[in-house]
Amino acid sequence: MPPIPSDERAEPSLRGDTVNAWAFAPIEEPHRIVVEGSVPRQRAWSTSKVLIAAAFITDRVGGDPARLASEQNEWVRRAMSESDQDSLLAMRQAIAGDRQAKVQAVLADAGDERTAVPVEREVAMEWAVEDQVTFMAALARGEIVSPATSAYLLGAMQPIASQRWGLATIGARAVKGGWLTPTTETRQMGIVGEYAVAIITDAVGPAVRQSDGDDAHVEQMNRLAARLTQRLRQ
Repeated sequence: MPPIPSDERAEPSLRGDTVNAWAFAPIEEPHRIVVEGSVPRQRAWSTSKVLIAAAFITDRVGGDPARLASEQNEWVRRAMSESDQDSLLAMRQAIAGDRQAKVQAVLADAGDERTAVPVEREVAMEWAVEDQVTFMAALARGEIVSPATSAYLLGAMQPIASQRWGLATIGARAVKGGWLTPTTETRQMGIVGEYAVAIITDAVGPAVRQSDGDDAHVEQMNRLAARLTQRLRQ
């Protein structure tokens, strides 16, 4: 397995790493963001499901998740907790009109003016770790769609047992991951303590088949999360 350059340093760091990256910032001070490492691509994969869910709640119930029907609530829960694709497709299809603009508006709530939402296949859009941290910090502050929607989405971002790897192993109170094949990126964004965080690896280490039938680099994500929690304590 390619080494993380700082493994033996007192302060865990990904400076100079070209196959892994992370970003983190205090929730209440998102301008104090730290970004280290780099990967060739940072495609959103299933982390984009959070954006679709937020746009869906805005469009169908005016930003009030208490008004969701039981089936709609199940779509959100399954998309967030087990990355269920059928639930994601149901939400996408239920968004009326210009879905692209409505998903872009969710990013605007977080102050993200860099990430461009495609007309189709939001999963393949480039979403940088630093922009994911900005989004998660805004979500934790109740600024995505509405305070009620923000709290609802954070509560739904609780991985099922088989997906409790990476950030879920270090006590994150909300996690959403994205993965695809043994040769593509695996990533997560979440909330750890008082920090918004995001980690990504460029297909480092063995891949493990997930419940959705796709593959995630679980071992390396666990390693990155363990290093990150050491860094956040310092």
